[in-house]
Amino acid sequence: MAVVDRNGPIADSWKRLADDAPVPQGGSVIVSLARLKSDDNALFAAAKNVGVEFAGDVNLEEVLAYLPRLSLIVARLTTMRDGRPFSIGRLLRERHGYKGDLRAAGPFIPDQVLFLLRVGFTTFEVDEGFSIDALKRAVAAFTAWYQRSATPATPTVIELRHPGNK
Repeated sequence: MAVVDRNGPIADSWKRLADDAPVPQGGSVIVSLARLKSDDNALFAAAKNVGVEFAGDVNLEEVLAYLPRLSLIVARLTTMRDGRPFSIGRLLRERHGYKGDLRAAGPFIPDQVLFLLRVGFTTFEVDEGFSIDALKRAVAAFTAWYQRSATPATPTVIELRHPGNK
């Protein structure tokens, strides 16, 4: 699996940690939500950075207490038609103020990356067959939107037409 952002492939120092594996000192680890809930003190004490991975059917209430200490959240799409991670991204950014890396993983297509970016995702775990050229075309396809984004740096059409109106 490769990791990309809106511009293409990026280096990834994160390692997935099995639920029964010892916590490495000073590393960046991704754990399951079950492992995070049962072993949070040891994880945060030993690892340099802690990330959590969960599926789209997660109850976000289970994650909220850990948000200030999480450096990465991986939301796994189970199918290309699974829209729940889109809502999770928006809720984490806008309602809960999550500032860390928000990564989408699973079966999605380059066209969906544009919308995942709009709701706050920053990185993407992709298969080897994922087209970086299609990703770049999809990201460049739109430069202005009517709706606000979870990333406030993106101006809306109204803000572009009427500077100073927000």
